[in-house]
Amino acid sequence: MKKHIIALIFLYATVTIFSISYVIVTSLNLDLPRLLSNWQVLNQFLFSLLSTLVSLTFLLILVWMILDDNSKRHLNQNIRRILDNKPITHQDNTELGKNVMRLSHKMQQLTNSLQNTDNAYLENRQEIIKKERKRIARDLHDTVSQELFASSMILSGVSHNLDQLEKNQLQTQLLAVEEMLMNAQNDLRILLLHLRPTELEGRTLSEGLSMILKELVDKSNIKVTYREDIGSLPKTIESHFFRIAQEFISNTLKHAKAKHLEVYLYQRENEVAFKMIDDGLGFDMDTVRELSYGLKNIEDRVNDLAGTVTFISAPNQGVVMDIHVPILEGEGNE
Repeated sequence: MKKHIIALIFLYATVTIFSISYVIVTSLNLDLPRLLSNWQVLNQFLFSLLSTLVSLTFLLILVWMILDDNSKRHLNQNIRRILDNKPITHQDNTELGKNVMRLSHKMQQLTNSLQNTDNAYLENRQEIIKKERKRIARDLHDTVSQELFASSMILSGVSHNLDQLEKNQLQTQLLAVEEMLMNAQNDLRILLLHLRPTELEGRTLSEGLSMILKELVDKSNIKVTYREDIGSLPKTIESHFFRIAQEFISNTLKHAKAKHLEVYLYQRENEVAFKMIDDGLGFDMDTVRELSYGLKNIEDRVNDLAGTVTFISAPNQGVVMDIHVPILEGEGNE
């Protein structure tokens, strides 16, 4: 309790005692010599003083309890209104009243901010879904649909001119159809791999990478080399690395025409290193970096982790992606 409050209470008690003593002495027509000389009168005086003080104290306590209860009820009502996002009545010009008003304003600001954030998130999510649907439709039209259409046209021509075609011509036409169908099948596998869930779904990063790399081997002609030495990584790093791996594999399947993919994941004391290499067509770093959505997406994820990413590539020289992300002390699995 602050010193000035204690001083005020002591002053109030002193003034009260002197006031009551003066009233009692005056009402009984007593003077100090008589009061001190007569023990019976002094005893009555002290008893009257004590009774009055006790009665006054109980009265003050009762008044204080009533005021405190009303104040708590009022405060509780305002807190309930704040929780319900309703405006509160004007508060007293006290520190508590000012803090309640500030809390009410802060709650309204947080509510407005949360609503705006949720709306923006929903709009952004719907926009992402719409773009993904358009991209999938465009990819299906530009690859699988056209290849199947071309195959059906060739087979239709072969069936109508079967008697007029020589064996070599027929073999050439059928080989062309076979190549188109294989390309359509490969493009469809790429789309299916790209449409896999982007979450680890309760798996560790090691388990998630092993899963998608095994599926890549099973559904393509790409040879995979996978080396790892990791312990327990923060979930945020695991999630971002898993999505980065999916993005790199998707780009490799769609553009690189690679025969070999290498994946290396190593954890050091304060850092985790993630490297992926393919031996595909590669690209010109000066021209592709400005255009590739996939590379930009990977860079954004690494930046979110406060890490660094380096791409090395040249035409017909494949692609190297080298990522280094710091691991802070005490980060654990958060």
